[in-house]
Amino acid sequence: MDMSTEKDAHNPVPFFDLTRQYAQIQDEILPVVSSVLSTQQFILGESVRRFEEKMASWWGLPHAVGVASGTDALILSLRAAGLKAGETVLVPSFTFYASASSIFLAGGRPLFTEVNPDTFNVTTKELGEMLALRGERRNGLWFDKSTGSRISGIVVVHLYGQMADMQSLSSFASSEGLWIVEDACQAIGAEDHGKPPGTYSVAAAYSFFPTKNLGGGGDGGMIATMRGDVDAHLRSLRVHGSLRRYYHDELGYNSRLDAIQAAILGVKLGHLHSWNRRRETIARTYNENLKSTPGLLLPVVASGAKHVYHQYTVRVTGAGNRDKLKDFLASRQIGSEIYYPLPQHRQEAFSCLPGQNLPVTDMLSSEVLSLPVFPELTDSEQNAVLSAVIDGIRKRS
Repeated sequence: MDMSTEKDAHNPVPFFDLTRQYAQIQDEILPVVSSVLSTQQFILGESVRRFEEKMASWWGLPHAVGVASGTDALILSLRAAGLKAGETVLVPSFTFYASASSIFLAGGRPLFTEVNPDTFNVTTKELGEMLALRGERRNGLWFDKSTGSRISGIVVVHLYGQMADMQSLSSFASSEGLWIVEDACQAIGAEDHGKPPGTYSVAAAYSFFPTKNLGGGGDGGMIATMRGDVDAHLRSLRVHGSLRRYYHDELGYNSRLDAIQAAILGVKLGHLHSWNRRRETIARTYNENLKSTPGLLLPVVASGAKHVYHQYTVRVTGAGNRDKLKDFLASRQIGSEIYYPLPQHRQEAFSCLPGQNLPVTDMLSSEVLSLPVFPELTDSEQNAVLSAVIDGIRKRS
């Protein structure tokens, strides 16, 4: 890739631009939205049912349940997994807030783990180390030595668009008497050894937040599962714990995917494979041009993983160097973001939990920087990003 022109190096490059995507598919979107408006059927109904069937078929899984957001998808999945009030759930600290807050909102307590510093995902190593440190096994069940509560499950987060190794994690969880719920909110289209999220767990939660690889015109979410009993439970939970109108079997939620969102997402689903391929192309170009850059660690794709690059995230080593590079990119009008600057074990919202020492997570939070990777990014814009990153690293040296 030619990165030589001064003009390219100083053109503004957004981190993300949804208006470009909409301009390309506006003629497809407007008719389906108009169709829903003409029916005046906005809650569940035929539009949502069709989209659920499309998504299940796209994943190759038997069940898909639309809900109001990715956070709700996690909460309902945890409830369907059988999480009981006060029980503890293992979850990475290096993740978005909702991965952990959903555990509280479903009645449980998060116990934070480290992640692998190369893939940013949890492995059996980190889970085993946390169980050894904080767990105590009694009568085949795990309990948290610090709180006395039972450890019943794991939230496995597939961060930045790459799945964790679900085959090994599923075997580990089974051997330890734990269930798994997958946070796949950043990983639609990702695979582990050819299998999507939801294959080896109770359920996988997805988000359709507008900036996701498959994003709606507002909030929305979906849950994928192999299990018919879980599917039925989720459909009850999303409508106030009711499968028959006005008859409520349990305390549920008001969490339903809007019909207009389902219609928009149904159109966008037809483009998702090509959008994900474009993200992969952009990532390869970054890799080829940045692989020899000192002080920069590039994303690692695990063996057997299909990465869909919801984010292209590098690590900038050395104290303060990440922030200096981010500031330099901003001076060149290049968008970049930090996911995430404060790990969950240091969030004020979780200060009620026993303190934890997670040095790998703290290190990652001080080093990670995400570069533009949205499908409509042009080659000349990526030129500008590459020039700015390389110049910024050189100036730091």
